[in-house]
Amino acid sequence: MKNLLGKLLICCAFVSFSLHAMAETPDELVRDTSRQVLDVLKRDNGKNTKNIRAEVEALVLPKFDFTRMTALAVGRGWRDATPDQQKQLTDQFRMLLVRTYSSTMTRFKNAQITVQPSNTAADAREATVRADVELPANSGEKRSAQVDYTLIKTPAGWRVYNVSIEGASLVTIYRNNFNDILRQGGPDALIQSLKDKNDAMGGSKHASN
Repeated sequence: MKNLLGKLLICCAFVSFSLHAMAETPDELVRDTSRQVLDVLKRDNGKNTKNIRAEVEALVLPKFDFTRMTALAVGRGWRDATPDQQKQLTDQFRMLLVRTYSSTMTRFKNAQITVQPSNTAADAREATVRADVELPANSGEKRSAQVDYTLIKTPAGWRVYNVSIEGASLVTIYRNNFNDILRQGGPDALIQSLKDKNDAMGGSKHASN
């Protein structure tokens, strides 16, 4: 599961920085930004330095609708949470995704991404973009995967709120885990669980972004 989550989060990053998000179609966004992310990952020859991680993370975060992602991952428990609990859940879930991503991203620096046309209507509010990801033979990972990016159009442009690899949805994977915690202790228990994970990964200091 950890390996799959790492792949999902890396694929999230491939769509995450754009200079022209409002003007681009969803597939153009994915195609253009995939190339830019890979260029950054290659800059330090796979050393995954603090500066490279910080640069990519700063560009990744604004291109995701983390509130929507968190609400979908939490599921029915989101409605039971107070506004303050919802904010804490979003902050902690965002940080969990960022720290997991940062720890695995350099494994994918030599990936090749082929983005398929999405044919999204001009007035569409949501879009799914499909991409084929190819890894080199010596990567130690499965060599190819089909990735589906789900985006929503916001006033600020297209934002990603889910990623699926070979049908495995990032949001669904976390929802299955979160449901058990919510049943036992409600939103506060889930907040504490996320905090504990982030503390263990050394990422709690970033959660206020």
